[in-house]
Amino acid sequence: MILFVFCAAINGSSVSKRPVEGTSLLSLKSSLKDPLNTFRDWNDSSSDWCSWSGIECDNVTGVVTGVDLSGRSLSGSVPDDIRNLVHLRRLNFSGNALGGGFPPAIFQLQALRSLDINHNNFSSVFPAGISRLRSLTYFDAFSNNFTGPLPEDIARLRNLEHLNLGGSYFDGEIPASYGSFLKLKFLFLAGNLLTGPIPPELGLLTQLQHFQLGSNQYTAGVPPEFGSLSNLLYLDIQSANLSGTLPPELGNLNKLEYLIIYNNSFTGPIPPELGNLTSLKELDLSDNFISGSIPASLSSLGNLRLLSLMYNDLTGEIPEGLSELPELQLLNLWSNSLSGNLPQRFGSNGKLQKFDVSSNSLTGPIPPHLCHGNRLEKLILFGNHLAGELPESLVSCSTLVRIRIQNNDLNGSFPRGFGFLTNLTLLDISRNRFTGRIPEDFGNPAGNLVSLNVSHNSFGGALPENIWQSRNLQIFSASNNKLAGEIPEFKGCKEFSNIELQGNNLSGSIPWSIEHCEKLILLNLRRNSLSGIIPWEISGLPKIADVDLSYNFLSGSIPSNFGNCRTLESFNVSYNRLAGPIPSSGSLFTTLHPSSFFGNKGLCGKPVQKPCRTYGPAASDNLDAKNRPEAGPAVWLGAVVFGMCFLIVLVAGTRWARSRRGTRVSGHGDDGGPWKLTAFRRLNFTAGDVLECVAMSDEVIGMGSTGVVYKAEMPSGETIAVKKLILGRQRKKKRGGALAEVDVLGSVRHRNIVRLLGYCTSGECTMLLYEYMPNGNLHDLLHSKHKVRKVDGVDWMTRYKIAVGVAQGMSYLHHDCNPVIVHRDLKPSNILLDSEIEARVADFGVAKLLVQTQDSSSSLIAGSYGYIAPEYAYTLQFDEKSDIYSYGVVLLEILTGKRSVESEYGEGNSVVDWVRSKLTTTGKQGGTTNKQQQLEVFDKNIMGTSTCHDTAAGEETMMLLLKVALLCTCRNPADRPSMRDVVSMLQAAMPKVNPKTTEVEMMNTKMEGKNGNNNIINNGAPLLAGGVCEDDYLFSVVENITF
Repeated sequence: MILFVFCAAINGSSVSKRPVEGTSLLSLKSSLKDPLNTFRDWNDSSSDWCSWSGIECDNVTGVVTGVDLSGRSLSGSVPDDIRNLVHLRRLNFSGNALGGGFPPAIFQLQALRSLDINHNNFSSVFPAGISRLRSLTYFDAFSNNFTGPLPEDIARLRNLEHLNLGGSYFDGEIPASYGSFLKLKFLFLAGNLLTGPIPPELGLLTQLQHFQLGSNQYTAGVPPEFGSLSNLLYLDIQSANLSGTLPPELGNLNKLEYLIIYNNSFTGPIPPELGNLTSLKELDLSDNFISGSIPASLSSLGNLRLLSLMYNDLTGEIPEGLSELPELQLLNLWSNSLSGNLPQRFGSNGKLQKFDVSSNSLTGPIPPHLCHGNRLEKLILFGNHLAGELPESLVSCSTLVRIRIQNNDLNGSFPRGFGFLTNLTLLDISRNRFTGRIPEDFGNPAGNLVSLNVSHNSFGGALPENIWQSRNLQIFSASNNKLAGEIPEFKGCKEFSNIELQGNNLSGSIPWSIEHCEKLILLNLRRNSLSGIIPWEISGLPKIADVDLSYNFLSGSIPSNFGNCRTLESFNVSYNRLAGPIPSSGSLFTTLHPSSFFGNKGLCGKPVQKPCRTYGPAASDNLDAKNRPEAGPAVWLGAVVFGMCFLIVLVAGTRWARSRRGTRVSGHGDDGGPWKLTAFRRLNFTAGDVLECVAMSDEVIGMGSTGVVYKAEMPSGETIAVKKLILGRQRKKKRGGALAEVDVLGSVRHRNIVRLLGYCTSGECTMLLYEYMPNGNLHDLLHSKHKVRKVDGVDWMTRYKIAVGVAQGMSYLHHDCNPVIVHRDLKPSNILLDSEIEARVADFGVAKLLVQTQDSSSSLIAGSYGYIAPEYAYTLQFDEKSDIYSYGVVLLEILTGKRSVESEYGEGNSVVDWVRSKLTTTGKQGGTTNKQQQLEVFDKNIMGTSTCHDTAAGEETMMLLLKVALLCTCRNPADRPSMRDVVSMLQAAMPKVNPKTTEVEMMNTKMEGKNGNNNIINNGAPLLAGGVCEDDYLFSVVENITF
């Protein structure tokens, strides 16, 4: 009987405890939002909570020992009832969206050994009390929103082995007490806002194996005490604002496998002691100010797979021993001042994949064994003084994707066979001294070459007959060689966008079969010996924009069809033997500079200020029509009388209309002077019409710091946009210079730029007349609650098209205008949308115009808040690189759907900082990358809206465009690409139709030089080759994403 009562008492005690645990678990469930219904088996009717998903119980006592709710998309806050799970050993909330302050109730779970809350939204200052968890060995709080100082009492946890506090907003200095962990093996503090010097006490963590401190803003350098971390395998302090010299004590870390210290401000030499790190697999010291020579001791690193010393100030020769490293796979030495011959044994280990020594002063031949193991993918040697012939062994290197060897002294015949390399997409051998003929295999229909540049060599003979049959070739430049013979028939040229053959001795006529080149944008045949007529088929190409046929022997007339070519932006036929009327039906030909037609004595028309004897739309196609009756004196007299009468009626009507409206509009400007209309194309209205319409218009379609924009409908039925500039009192000299700037802007013609039709001036008032864009601007498209119905819910491909269009317009301003036009205020509200939702850049150059008209005391700032490049704050200079930064911000808005400045970013931050923060806190953890977390930065409205074959292809394009945006917003202006390179990258990022193409190779281009000379792609090559903007930790995160 006593035994029965005793057993019943024990059983009753167990039952009394278990309902508390069950109640606490149900309280946890009720406190959290569960969009995926993952708590469906957690129900009140079940008393067996040990069978619930995510719950682990002790097999003997039945108490709850583990709760794993990771990756359930849960949100809300954790209730205090969790403290009742007193036997809990493992608690995992990772991969959710839990928010609010971290619950101190968890600190009462003194049996807890593992606590994982990574990738949540916990915020505020981390509470005190975690030191009560004396059994804790694992704590991961990566990627949250904690602020304030790092929790100092955590240093009392003597059993802690894994500590991750990275990816939040912790600030202040690292506590010196963090050096007291006795058993710590993993420490991750990267991606915060930490400052101050790194405490030398961290050198006492002798059990540490993995150590990441990067992406913070420390002062001083690496403590020499780090040389005592004898068990360290992985050390990453990149992008941390470190300075000083690298301590030689790092050479004591004989177990170290990864040393990553790029993007800091280290100076001085590379310590020779690093040659003692015989276990090292990756050494990345790039993007610093390290000087001196490369130590020969690095040749002792027998396990080294990656050596990246690019973008420093290294001098001297490359040690011969580096070419004999048995495991070397990637070598990045670009953008230094290295000299001497290239060691000839590079690649002999059979493992080399990427070899980039571009932009140095290297000499001698190219090593013959670079592709010995048939693994080489990228060969980047441009910008040196390499000489000799190209090794024949490269012809059989089937893994090659890109070869960039331009700007060297290479000579001899170019080997045949590269056209059969099925992985090769870019080949640039320009600006060398190659001779012989261009190999016919470049026209291989099965090849995958996208860009081929053989310009500025000494190639002779005829062009290969099959050159246009390469099915993927888009850009072909063979300019400035010694080519002769006729241009082959254009067969199979459907993908070509650029054909550059200028500066040769080509003869014969231009084949009419050029009509097959349906995607051709640029055709340059300048300075050849071509004869015959200009094929009218050129004007029918749907995308043709730039045609240069100057300095040839072409005869006949300019086909009148060119006047109807809407895509044409540049046309030059100077110094030929042309005759007849210049087409007058298109706006381009009324504004072209006369120099486009110089050297053709027989041409007539407005551009050359020479009247034509023959009139009519077919005149340019019929030079012999001489029998048309000429107008007699009576006809001319009647025309004059009619014109005078019409003018009198017009003036009288205008004055009557003004008197009817009283003071709404004046026939004079602000200072009483008359209005003058300057037109950049033929306009069907007058200055009076503009004034009348603006005065009567109640529709303001734009307003900003530069002026007010009105929608104005002209009497002719044409709708234009009129921008009345906000100008202060300015001197005549300044105003004259400003109007000269307007004249320059009026000469700009590009399909992605809003056309400036003309301007009206009077005294101190100026009105700019633009084309009217019916679909508003990009800002309203992305952010307005009242979007244009036609474009509401815009999908990803439309956004991609807009991004490319803006880049093309900006590239034209930067690279094709002389002088260069800097926009100075690029932002979404200055990007308009035409009837086809094509992007059209507006307000280019207006900011500079306003600066020129200000008094010296004016404080007018160039640009708009949120789009201004960081260097403007101390240089007060705005150049192309500033525009590129602004474009990067716009691209981030397109990708994220967020405004450039929002309160959620924090004071003084922009969308650039927000994206950086997101990527640094969701990208790398312990060396792994979570792609799904990376995709969270994108606008949810475009996820899955790609019209590609699959969603993954669309996501790939978005991720690649994100890389472009990060490049454009690099803190260092010299790291930003040019706009021409941006266009090439965006076009290369377009998902391929071929389902086998699952990844577009991009951020590997070498940026030439540190002084803004970023000629990443010569002559418009569409892909990059070697090198990235190592701006900070976030870029390495994005770069390592795989698809």
